[in-house]
Amino acid sequence: MAKTNLPSLAALQCFEAAARLGSFTKAAAERHLTHSAISRNVQAVEHWCAQTLFERVGPKVVLSEAGHRLRQRLTEPLQAMHLALELEALPVEQLRLKVLLLSSIASTWLMPRLPAFARDCPQITLSLETGYEMVSLPPLQPMVAIRFGHFSRLGLHCQRLWFDRMVAVAAPDWVARYGDQPVDWPTTQLLRHTHEPWPQRLAPVSKGSSGSAGKLALADGFEFNDAMLLVHAAILGCGVAWVRSSLVNGLVAEGRLQVLAQSEQLSDKSAWLVSREDTADLPAVREFCKWALAQLPTEA
Repeated sequence: MAKTNLPSLAALQCFEAAARLGSFTKAAAERHLTHSAISRNVQAVEHWCAQTLFERVGPKVVLSEAGHRLRQRLTEPLQAMHLALELEALPVEQLRLKVLLLSSIASTWLMPRLPAFARDCPQITLSLETGYEMVSLPPLQPMVAIRFGHFSRLGLHCQRLWFDRMVAVAAPDWVARYGDQPVDWPTTQLLRHTHEPWPQRLAPVSKGSSGSAGKLALADGFEFNDAMLLVHAAILGCGVAWVRSSLVNGLVAEGRLQVLAQSEQLSDKSAWLVSREDTADLPAVREFCKWALAQLPTEA
């Protein structure tokens, strides 16, 4: 006789999470359940299937052959069900996406492109949230993050947006007063970022530059934990700032800041576009990532 009563949706979701993550403990954390609750739900699915879906190897669990087959069959239907309930029931223009990012990247990279994004992706409404804390991306939620630094996490889909170079910049009036030689810069005029200390040595912008590489004294100027406040202080003539070039390229082109020196090597830190692997195919996430990567030719 055919089985008419399917396992509960919760039980199937618990099995899928445990199968995808390879751990009952990680599945419990993702589903906000206890380890025993995951185990009971998996046992319910095994009882219905009359098959062993996980093999217990000491403290670890490993998918059995039957478990692999069931996971392959369940992944697409569960994702389709989530999309139907959470997204497709909404009008297309009401798709929402939260973007977590640094205020410096928001103001210099994303904000100037918001009008273009509104034209290119009118069906998506963005919610921008800035901050320095590394916030975990919740499962099955339309959310992406733009991070800067060394970034790679298990279970996350990370795409590099651009590398950056650190540069020393100051307002033209400040340069006229103190010159372009690092040895002449007062230590109290070396503006500091809390998380990007000045290097010990600087390299000139080009071989023909009048600036020269030289050892720097210990910086003792104003300190900021926000890169754009640091840049603004440099514009106001408070001193010379050590910042990422991507934050000041436009200001340099406008003549409001002047590049005096740069890091001797290209920074190995990068800007990253990050999403969870299990949300990469959500329409809002997919379309935003596609749009963001298409913006790169002018910066990359």
